Amino acid sequence: MRSPAPSQGVRGPQVTPTTIPAPIGGWNRRDAEDLMQPTDAIVLDNWFPNETSVELRRGFSSQATGLGSAVESVMSYDSQATKKLFAAAGTDIYDVTSTGAVGSAAVSSLSNARFESVNIGTSGGHYMFIVNGADAPRHFDGSSWATPTLSGVTASTISNVALHKTRLFFTFNDSLNFGYLGVNAIAGTVSVFPLKALFKKGGEIVAIGSWTKDGGSGQDDLCVFVTSNGEVAIYAGIDPGSASTWELVGVFEGARPIGKRCLFKVGADLVMVSEMGYIPLSRYLPAAGSAPNAAVNDKISGAVKSRARQFMDTFGWQGMIYSAGGYGFINVPTSTAGDFEQHVVNLNTGAWCRFTGQNGYSWTVHNGRLYFGGEGTVYLADDGLDDDGGTIDADGKTAFQYFGTRGVQKNFVTARPVISSDGDLPVSFGFDTDFSNNPTTYTPSTVTAVGSTWDDAEWDDAEWASDQGPVQQWRVVGRHGYNIAFRLRTQTQAQSVIWRGTDVRWKIVSGL
Repeated sequence: MRSPAPSQGVRGPQVTPTTIPAPIGGWNRRDAEDLMQPTDAIVLDNWFPNETSVELRRGFSSQATGLGSAVESVMSYDSQATKKLFAAAGTDIYDVTSTGAVGSAAVSSLSNARFESVNIGTSGGHYMFIVNGADAPRHFDGSSWATPTLSGVTASTISNVALHKTRLFFTFNDSLNFGYLGVNAIAGTVSVFPLKALFKKGGEIVAIGSWTKDGGSGQDDLCVFVTSNGEVAIYAGIDPGSASTWELVGVFEGARPIGKRCLFKVGADLVMVSEMGYIPLSRYLPAAGSAPNAAVNDKISGAVKSRARQFMDTFGWQGMIYSAGGYGFINVPTSTAGDFEQHVVNLNTGAWCRFTGQNGYSWTVHNGRLYFGGEGTVYLADDGLDDDGGTIDADGKTAFQYFGTRGVQKNFVTARPVISSDGDLPVSFGFDTDFSNNPTTYTPSTVTAVGSTWDDAEWDDAEWASDQGPVQQWRVVGRHGYNIAFRLRTQTQAQSVIWRGTDVRWKIVSGL
């Protein structure tokens, strides 16, 4: 049972107890702070919003070491008989399926490590086909790597690859043409299809995607071509070489895409990572009934546009769905020196948050697990309670709360976060009133289970042990204001943490 707030002896208006839920509505970088919902968050870093609480993200561990330089591609080969994980760094590709230091390179003497890859099954076996726009494409068959014979084009200019209706489709460097192979083929003559007459803005085709939609007579897979200047051409059909089976659906204009990894599947839809946000391709069709630039990231649009302005030309942007974790995310550069954050969305609720501390140049899901490539190391994400032996730092700030009484000044008496942890937990709990954002100084600890110190007078710290029971210690607030926001920070490498809500006791200021 929760203990009562120490309000005995206080004269004046009655103290009102209120509980606000944890910020399960997620990170909001769209609305003015005065207009946010009570369940929104102004800051939500490394806190994942679930349906009823927010939870500290899980950590990551080292999978493969000794790759020498930035791991710019991690690629999953997955056949019924064999599952292999590969990573490209510098001028080499390594087998990183097993944990530990890598051995000799599986492929060497390459021009760069920025590969795009697809898996394709044929009558001759199962292959992973990779391209990087500088070297001849390679493929892996489960046991060995080979260079396929491709005629009709300069193979080293193939810059991206996609699988659509059992065919491999290709983009080329600085070109508005696309190429394609025969059905279930991994080698042979590459046919070229020109699209430059369709695109009035010029540029080059940077990505190709397969998009499933209902055309009125059942589900159909459409082929999508995206240019560097934001134009999108959509085709229906199975064979670009036959006018009777290949039809232009339309050409649409939108925001410029970011990078070659700008398209990713979300259910039946395709989402494009662009300078205006993360936009479903379904929004491009007039029948969709939405504005073309209506993005799935609408609630964090301010953060997305800011990062795009700063780092649109920086390598590392990539969208990904991680079903086992229940979330999707976009990997976003935060510098030109290998720093990244992830914009993460709960696939069930649509609530957003931000993951920090996971500096991955590239990501993939392999055998149901999530991996990323860092500086010379491949990591297994969503694993354990620490970041490869380091701490996980979480920071959350709720929306400002009026408690149903806008325009009325209040005296905030006491408050407490309701949190659960499975061990000694260092936390800092603070507050701001009337849209303030008081500075705090955070001194990290080197102790595993004890880790936070705040030296600003309006903040406090504690080490609470609860064995997954609720932490219920009241803190004196003693501040006047029209509204209040609460902030909860922790740094840990040994505990899981759940933020369930925040209790506050307040009263209306008399004599106004």
